[in-house]
Amino acid sequence: MSDMASTTVTFRVLRGTIINDKLVQKTQDFEVPVDARTTVLSALEWIKGEIDGTLTFRRSCRASICGSCGMYINGRTRLACKTKVTDLLDGNAFKNIAPAKSAGVIEVGPQRNQPVLKDLVVDITPFYDKVKKLDPFVQDGPEKQIHVSKDAFSQVNMVSNCIMCGNCYSDCTAMVENPNFFGPAALAKAYRFVADPREGHKTERLQELSEKNGIWDCTRCNMCIDACPKGVAPMEAIVKLRSLAMEAGITDNKGAKHAMVFKDDIATWGVLNEPFMLLKTAGVVGALGQLGNALNLAKKGKIPNPFPFDHKVEGLDEVKAIYQELKAHPIDVKTRSNDDGPGAG
Repeated sequence: MSDMASTTVTFRVLRGTIINDKLVQKTQDFEVPVDARTTVLSALEWIKGEIDGTLTFRRSCRASICGSCGMYINGRTRLACKTKVTDLLDGNAFKNIAPAKSAGVIEVGPQRNQPVLKDLVVDITPFYDKVKKLDPFVQDGPEKQIHVSKDAFSQVNMVSNCIMCGNCYSDCTAMVENPNFFGPAALAKAYRFVADPREGHKTERLQELSEKNGIWDCTRCNMCIDACPKGVAPMEAIVKLRSLAMEAGITDNKGAKHAMVFKDDIATWGVLNEPFMLLKTAGVVGALGQLGNALNLAKKGKIPNPFPFDHKVEGLDEVKAIYQELKAHPIDVKTRSNDDGPGAG
């Protein structure tokens, strides 16, 4: 870090170590000289070299390729080597980075949703175990295609850009509530094989992915899309897997039922029929299990009208026309030519 400017920034690092089988964490402040070129990684290396050699973190390529330096930086998970200190301090709308909450302070901690081993280093074993559980390789089988076009790999190439940094896994809100959820990276990797025309067990994969902890456990919060440093857009891959699963007739689960009821309500009435949606999705027994929540909603006057035909929806004819057009000309979610939205590659 030569030719340093006189600007000094406080790095507030969440450090931790295992004592008697228990993680003990505390924050420690370091005053670091920075300039316009300084990244979070180079600042951490300066701290390790000049102030405290015990500071522990992972890094390798320093070029946003290896994914080793994923950390929780100023409220979001980012690659330390790719994140400039000036962007964190002043904000960068193009990179979707808000200015630092505390002037002149950058907060750095380990990735979330993973066990901490020491300081900024987490145990990535659970993360990789979930990927391995999905059999991340092309399998021979009856559904494989012999003749493969060049265009068929546009979607495969998109998700193949994943560098397994774990940033999406760290920021995933579904992981917070359900640690058994496969997570965005593993499911994006699964889509890579479902979309591969050489894969011989697509339907079998989709069936497994439609079960608990799979594609329907994603809350579609979009956090993984923002966290990914390579534009893989894991959530979009998950949505595509849902579409492919339903196209394959795998609909005997709450997630698929919810999606189909949602679509039918909008296509018919232009609005959701929420009371009946719960009944059609979860069944009578499942709906009765939500009776307590329904009573609380009733007390607050928030029980929706179960008769949507009493409500005139403006532009309903246009909504119906959209669904009719989609029915007549369905979108193939595996092709790039028919899908140029987020996650199309």
